[in-house]
Amino acid sequence: MADALKMKQLIWDCQKDIAAYLPDESGISEHELVQMLIARLDGSQARDALGDDWQGWWPDDEDGNGDDSPLPQQPLPEPA
Repeated sequence: MADALKMKQLIWDCQKDIAAYLPDESGISEHELVQMLIARLDGSQARDALGDDWQGWWPDDEDGNGDDSPLPQQPLPEPA
């Protein structure tokens, strides 16, 4: 089960990463920002905030069809 306060902290930390990147003098490249955010969203802070059922942002693409995406895996709807 997700923890609301830990989730808020995760969001605030991502916002701080983005805010640090925004000034021209930051020296942080767009690529480095994306790497920081992915590490934060797929790291221990996210696992702690989102709970035991969190599967990460990069689902395995074992079938090789390229359908992996940076979105959490969602359960399939039950057939009607």
